[in-house]
Amino acid sequence: MQILRLSPAACEELYHTALPRDFPAAELKPFAEIQRLLDAGIYEPLLLTDDAGARLAYAWQVVLPGQRTALLDYFAVRCDLRGGGVGTQALQLVKAYDAMRVHDLLLECEHPAEAPNPAVARRRIGFYLRAGARATALESRVFGTRYAVLSLPCGGTVPDAALCKELRALYKTMIPQPYYRGNVIFYGN
Repeated sequence: MQILRLSPAACEELYHTALPRDFPAAELKPFAEIQRLLDAGIYEPLLLTDDAGARLAYAWQVVLPGQRTALLDYFAVRCDLRGGGVGTQALQLVKAYDAMRVHDLLLECEHPAEAPNPAVARRRIGFYLRAGARATALESRVFGTRYAVLSLPCGGTVPDAALCKELRALYKTMIPQPYYRGNVIFYGN
């Protein structure tokens, strides 16, 4: 398995073809916002492929220079490959890719208490925990959707209070005012 960084055009094509199938509509940010983050140089749309170049998974992340954490914005495995270990392998490859520059990769999963499908939310959280992530004391509510925040250590471990501070900085960069205020809320630290 290998990681390729997508061009903006390939990112947009995958956004329109795969993301609506892989994520609830409430979790999809407008592509114009992704384009803004790409233009700012802080958004990394990664494609994980087999040796022949076939898409296996994708991992889109936000990485701010100088921070100890990055945010895994979207991660999905091709539908026909789920449950066979590809996701764990892909996540470990992303972790290795990030290890030289960040300590933790932050993961937000729909909170099972409010998810449209609580069983799917629990399975997603369980997947990340089995892959080496740890549950944090943090939760977020972003544009009305409640998330549990997990941390996947890449090259160290950042305490929850520092994770919260860095997650706030990530979101303040991702979501401009006045949209941030009242639409992005953190709990736990």
